Amino acid sequence: MSHIITIANQKGGVGKSTIALNLAFSLAENKHSVFVIDADPQGTLSMWAKARQTLPKVSANVIVTQKPWGAEEILSLTQPPNYDFIVIDCGPANNKITKATLVVSRIALIPISPSPLDINSARATIRLIQEGTSRGAIKVKARLLISKKIVGTTLAKEARQACQMLKLPVLKTEISQRIALCESAITGQSVFEYAPNSLAVKEFITLGKEIKKWLKQS
Repeated sequence: MSHIITIANQKGGVGKSTIALNLAFSLAENKHSVFVIDADPQGTLSMWAKARQTLPKVSANVIVTQKPWGAEEILSLTQPPNYDFIVIDCGPANNKITKATLVVSRIALIPISPSPLDINSARATIRLIQEGTSRGAIKVKARLLISKKIVGTTLAKEARQACQMLKLPVLKTEISQRIALCESAITGQSVFEYAPNSLAVKEFITLGKEIKKWLKQS
């Protein structure tokens, strides 16, 4: 049975696609198979997947959809394909698709950047989960993930303190804003392929381990 993980936030620009993609490669360690679904109508990951076709050699353990999926396709995951993990990248401000992903998912990550505005914007996604849970339509377990942290500043520490107001657990791992992440996306690679010894890879390996541990406990 596949573990389905949604990356969701009603606000754009918090690093959802970057997290979905590189988390998938982290989860693919030890030969796990991972299916990544682009559920963002803007098609960020779908465009990445098409650019990837020009590469001479790619990982066979991570498959990315080459077009964005709609709500009906996502709801078909109640009978998921045979992958160890399925990671879904949600677009901003699309309640219908986001609700569908939350219905089929086991866990949800809500990335937030260390900004008071972004932390406040996470409330809309949290309300969506709470409303669905109260009706029994959603059983997903959610966590906050600090994303796009600027290394060497106190913003991440302040963001972690501010997250307490949202009354959701915050993952220990923090994803920093790093050049390798931007450059790898342009080349059609994950950061694992582009800069395997980078600090960005170390952060995503830590994130993957934390999520696997969380899945075993939930």
